[in-house]
Amino acid sequence: MNAEKSWSNSTTPRCATVRRAKGVHFSLNDKLGIIALLDDFGIDLIEAGWNGANVTDTRLFDYLRRQMPRNSRIAAFCSTHHPARSVDSDPVFLAGTAVEVPVMTLFGKSWDFQVTEGLGVSLESNLEIIGESLEYCRSRFDTLVFDAEHFFDGLRANPDYTATVVGTALDAGADRIVLCDTNGGMLPGQIREAVELMRGLFPKANFGFHGHNDSDTAVANSLAAVESGALQMQGTINGIGERCGNTNLCSLIPTLALKCGYRMRHITAERLSQLYALSYQVAEVVRVPVSSNQPYVGENAFTHKAGVHIASVLKHPGCYEHVDPQRVGQRRHLVISEQSGHAAISHKLAELGYEECKEDVLRQLVDEIKQRSSQGYVFDKADLSLELLIHEHLGDSQQLVVEHLACVPLPQVGATQYFRLELGISLDGHLRFRRCFSDSPVATFQDMLLGLVRSVLPEFAPLEIQQIVVEPLDATRKRAWVTIRHGQPKRGMAVADCCNERAQCLAIAECYRWALQHAQRTTRDLLAMA
Repeated sequence: MNAEKSWSNSTTPRCATVRRAKGVHFSLNDKLGIIALLDDFGIDLIEAGWNGANVTDTRLFDYLRRQMPRNSRIAAFCSTHHPARSVDSDPVFLAGTAVEVPVMTLFGKSWDFQVTEGLGVSLESNLEIIGESLEYCRSRFDTLVFDAEHFFDGLRANPDYTATVVGTALDAGADRIVLCDTNGGMLPGQIREAVELMRGLFPKANFGFHGHNDSDTAVANSLAAVESGALQMQGTINGIGERCGNTNLCSLIPTLALKCGYRMRHITAERLSQLYALSYQVAEVVRVPVSSNQPYVGENAFTHKAGVHIASVLKHPGCYEHVDPQRVGQRRHLVISEQSGHAAISHKLAELGYEECKEDVLRQLVDEIKQRSSQGYVFDKADLSLELLIHEHLGDSQQLVVEHLACVPLPQVGATQYFRLELGISLDGHLRFRRCFSDSPVATFQDMLLGLVRSVLPEFAPLEIQQIVVEPLDATRKRAWVTIRHGQPKRGMAVADCCNERAQCLAIAECYRWALQHAQRTTRDLLAMA
């Protein structure tokens, strides 16, 4: 494809799509925050919501009236007027279009079945509704977009009528017709055929595409639409949307830029490198985590585990990577597990500052990792466990040693279960001991451990523990996962033990051991540099 061909993109947060996703709810600040992120990234057109549909969107458009984004154009979203009312008497339509933004997107019916069964009007009446609604908006907005809802289902059922809907919208002043796969059931070949048909019938018209992911083909369908001449793709960050979601712009945009040779109005190579950060920032706002297997931005997108894969990637990344991860702001992860060989572990040692390692020591370390993996340690997820093992195996002194840990359930009295906690540690040659009784043993243990550490190192900051999860490992043992925030989104430690509470306490203690050792190594490196 022509590397200089331009292409326009459109995304939401738009009330009609993203907000209906289960579990996703926006405050005004949420929407303003996402709009700012999309604007900084360079999204051309942002459908911000439906004025009058709810308090949040009404307040949003009042704010946007006074302050527009720097790069992005804001679009309002609204349906055509109600069948029982005119454009002048429909309060929902009048409120939805009473906005001061450059772009208005109206959606209307293009499938005869939806017209007669959904709206309950004649096919001719629907054409009048579309024409009147668009004509009302034509002089009020710089750009007028018509979303032809259920376009592809309509084209299959009654192609003449669906084409007439498109013609009516164009005659009424629509600048662009967005062909919507509203049910998400189409395949790329069907999209390509339909877009080419419309471009043949209306050669001067501009078309866009709106996809849903119910058949897991939304991105592929969007690519087919672009290849067939569509100029605007609607989608969402991380594909968040109704049912199975919408077209995932975190997949579509880099594919168009890096594989198809398209350039976008504002998304430069530098901005494309912010895609990973954008994905996770939006995910944090909407409280829907990024799927680890999501292309380009997922945790596993550039993660290599198999020993053969890692050895090849270390020789040349292109052996198992389709693009350079840095182009989307990602980085390569070479994880250590029971499948790892000498090449993978040597690379990990170099990352941790061990440039030279004798072959016999390396072999022992490989054997130790494989042995512990068989005992339930999952080092590809518990990276802190791996680092602690490597540092200790290669001779780093242990600042913190847990000399004694007891977590004993007491005879239950009433509905409350109490535990006797005993903790003894050795820290920089100082022996400290504490005993406590509590009905919350894990939280109490962390307080005890922090208190003992601070009795020797008063400046030590508590770890930010994000999550503790316990799972059965076998018939007698539990595995505790502890996730902490330490400069990166999340880092993990895993410990196996026969007791649920003791496993959690041991995992927390291991996190503190790692943190102290990490601080010690950092200080030593700084002194060496000085």
